[in-house]
Amino acid sequence: MLAYFLGFAIVFSLVIMFISFYVRRVADLGLTDQFRAAESIANGFIPEKWIVQINRRMALYRLLSILKYEASGKDLALQKINQLYRYFDRIPFYESPEARQMLLTQIQETRVCWAHMTWQEILTNFDPADRSAVEKK
Repeated sequence: MLAYFLGFAIVFSLVIMFISFYVRRVADLGLTDQFRAAESIANGFIPEKWIVQINRRMALYRLLSILKYEASGKDLALQKINQLYRYFDRIPFYESPEARQMLLTQIQETRVCWAHMTWQEILTNFDPADRSAVEKK
């Protein structure tokens, strides 16, 4: 009887350790992805992972054209950048309030810039120096 209890306790402990490792890893990947996306945008690039996800979604929408929903890459990119803005607006991980405001401003200016571009232009011609120029037009 004691052997069964010990075996159960060991298996239960291993399962709990595996689950906690998995949850920490998933949370770390999600957090890292958001910061990498913000870094790409700050450096003037659309995140590579977003390009793959957006192209897949557009291909799926073309395949399932029965839905009569035509999403452009631009619309999907704007959805992504809006989600990124909301994410960074909520989290408390900043060096200072100025750093938080600077990042949120960069994301918002990029969103405004992308709103005036086509998907192809976003992929090829995005220049971070043009962010403030779009608002002046």
